[in-house]
Amino acid sequence: MRFAFSEEQEMLRDMIHAALQREVGLDKVRRWVDGEDLSPFDEFVIRNAWSGIGVAEEAGGQGGGLIERALMFEALGRSAAPSGVLLANVGTLGFASRVPGAAEQLRGLLEGNATGALCVSAGRPADEGVSQVQINGERLSGVVPMVLEAPGASHLLVPIAADEDLELWLLQTDAPGVEIQSRRLIDRTRRFGDVHLQDAQAMCLGRLPRDAAREVNAMMALLIAAESLGVARRMLDMTVEYVGQRVQFGVPVGSFQAVKHAAAEILVDLEAAHSGIYYAAWALSEGQADGVPQAWIAKAFTTEAAVRTADRALMLHGAIGYTWEHDLQLFYKRAKLNQELLGSPRIYRERLAEALELQ
Repeated sequence: MRFAFSEEQEMLRDMIHAALQREVGLDKVRRWVDGEDLSPFDEFVIRNAWSGIGVAEEAGGQGGGLIERALMFEALGRSAAPSGVLLANVGTLGFASRVPGAAEQLRGLLEGNATGALCVSAGRPADEGVSQVQINGERLSGVVPMVLEAPGASHLLVPIAADEDLELWLLQTDAPGVEIQSRRLIDRTRRFGDVHLQDAQAMCLGRLPRDAAREVNAMMALLIAAESLGVARRMLDMTVEYVGQRVQFGVPVGSFQAVKHAAAEILVDLEAAHSGIYYAAWALSEGQADGVPQAWIAKAFTTEAAVRTADRALMLHGAIGYTWEHDLQLFYKRAKLNQELLGSPRIYRERLAEALELQ
């Protein structure tokens, strides 16, 4: 059963989609990637105040909740937009907002005069924090590899594992003792960097309970799933259009039964993912007991479904799908990276098994 959106949610989705079509076309994304400069998209996000979507108005946001954020990320996926800065903001503000008084230190992220990165390794769940950073008074030392959106961030929020909680430390990236080395990955529409800290001055914002951190991580995982759904939908649309035009033996390739079956299998995957994602978004928003596990399921299932879609789309496009000149490569790479970002499907299935006492 498909999730039913409100009229306001549908209007927001259409508005986001129209803005992306108007200002973030694939030609621009390619130009930003080739020039290794994603700042035009950052400026677009600030102009439209998209970091505030899903943040309460009294907290300086635009209102709405997790469903609205999921709709935004699905639209971002359909456009292959450089969404890393928005995902990093969700994690940074999400962690800080659950510690009394900490969110005020990061209000600049909503106002557009600061950028933040959650200083955790991109391939692991954020709620694990980091253990490789040492604290000496109010100074931090250590190396955190592969941090999403660290290059170009003005602030780093470092969650350091401390017993059953996470200690949140805030520091500025231009402070002495902070060095960020950029890392280029397969998906160049996102920025990653290794963060090196050597006696860097930081501010302790307080302690974050692990349960609260797990909920924020589930929200981030769900948004990655929503983006992967948008990526997969766009690849399916591109593939259906292509096989309807490509001719073999005098007939369109899309008329072959094997091609029809492949497209139908993709559609079944994506409809199931849609229902799972938006149910999980509702459950998390309403504080339902199954909200976090449902987000884990959505992350594992949808990112794998997007990778299956990417592989089938590449095959059905034939040789042209392997070329740099074809737009499919942008979506293919995003799907592959999203599967591992914030933790692989295996990690979330293991968490689910542990929660259900299946191990």
